[in-house]
Amino acid sequence: MRSMPDAATYVLPALSIGLAALVFLGPGAQRMATGVRVWGAPVAGSEALALRIEGVRRLHGADDPAALPAIEVSATSGGTALAGWSGSTGKDGIGEALLRAGGGLKAPVMVRIRRGGDALLEQEVPLSPPLPAEASALPGAAHASALPGAAHGELRLRVTVARGAMAAPFPEPVRVAVETEDGAPVPGARVEASAVGAELGGLGSGPAQITADARGAAELTIRPLAHTVELTLRAARPGSAAPPGARGASGSWEGRLPVIPGAIWLDPAGLAGERPELRLTSPAPKPYAYVSIGGEHGRLLGAIVPLAADGGGFFSGTLALPDGQPPGAAGWAAVASDPYEQGAGTVAWPLSPAASPVAPRRVTLLADGVPAAEARERARASRARRAGLVVLGAAGVAEMLLLALRARTARRRLTAHLAAASGGEGEDGADGAPLSREDRGRLLATVRAEPVLSVLALAALVGLSFAAVAALATFR
Repeated sequence: MRSMPDAATYVLPALSIGLAALVFLGPGAQRMATGVRVWGAPVAGSEALALRIEGVRRLHGADDPAALPAIEVSATSGGTALAGWSGSTGKDGIGEALLRAGGGLKAPVMVRIRRGGDALLEQEVPLSPPLPAEASALPGAAHASALPGAAHGELRLRVTVARGAMAAPFPEPVRVAVETEDGAPVPGARVEASAVGAELGGLGSGPAQITADARGAAELTIRPLAHTVELTLRAARPGSAAPPGARGASGSWEGRLPVIPGAIWLDPAGLAGERPELRLTSPAPKPYAYVSIGGEHGRLLGAIVPLAADGGGFFSGTLALPDGQPPGAAGWAAVASDPYEQGAGTVAWPLSPAASPVAPRRVTLLADGVPAAEARERARASRARRAGLVVLGAAGVAEMLLLALRARTARRRLTAHLAAASGGEGEDGADGAPLSREDRGRLLATVRAEPVLSVLALAALVGLSFAAVAALATFR
């Protein structure tokens, strides 16, 4: 029977430390926390809640995209449940959810995202106020912002880019309005255009001649070949014999065109016809184009358009518009190469040929469930580590008790043996040599004292070793 406590004394520390190590390195190790972020631009009163879902995996402060299959998105608007959405995020971690709100969005809007039985997010998302009626109305060509430039002469030239932005090397119409100093149009004005870094009307880099209509307006197609394009315009009155630059008969304008580096171009030809679609072309290799489609009531739809190499050396993709129609005459499509629409190449293209440049609300971060997911992961790992520490503590206590038990047994055996050897009867019944009472008491006292001190010292060392292992386990 003495062999069992002896074996437990040596085996228990190894088993307990091994088990604790498995707990610390397995369930107790902090794993990647999986959460979601919600992006969008919801507007009060809108009949659609278009959300861009971003799956994120975080470990030690570093984020990676997470492909999340079978996620479910539900929401309530003013306490009324909206139609739910289910889907997944792609390899880039991005997914687009669309929840219809027939009665219009009303605060508070609560969004819940689940995957299986796990809740990934449950937060309230803010609503932006609707645009004023005058701001949401379709702006005409006269309201387009004129480009800044250096003007000279008596005639004034106002230059606007029809769609507000340009992307190299794709053609865009540029509008020119010729006016007098008091703002009166100059019908039939002759305009000579030249550019550095662009082709004019398919004529190459040479100058182009255009004539204004009865309203003093003219249009020229410019194909930028660089990110910096300088345009020079010279205008003269019709039938004027004075050369360009003569007083009262002409005017000039010099300035730069708004060419957006890295912009993905929206081909306006795709918006015509019975089935309008977004034809997107990128001059640089990009895997996706992230699109937000909206109108007077904010963001109505989001989409991720894969881009693939085409025969022209570009990367192209198409997206059919819902129901074959743009979302209203004031519709716009914000096209970006990043899902946050924060890159310098993000451009908002109007979806109506008659529309002027638009400035939609870009998506913003509405709710972030990653910190909560990280907190849940830390709590899970902490529970597992506490279980490992309990194993170490229990093993340490058991080990000290086993050592005390062994010491007590050994002391009894040694006391009996010395008593027999000093004149008492030993375990085998033999008598030892007699000692005086004083010497016998001193000898037995020494035997009783030393094992106790040794046991206490050994128990302290064992406890210290278990405490050291527990302390090292906290450095994670």
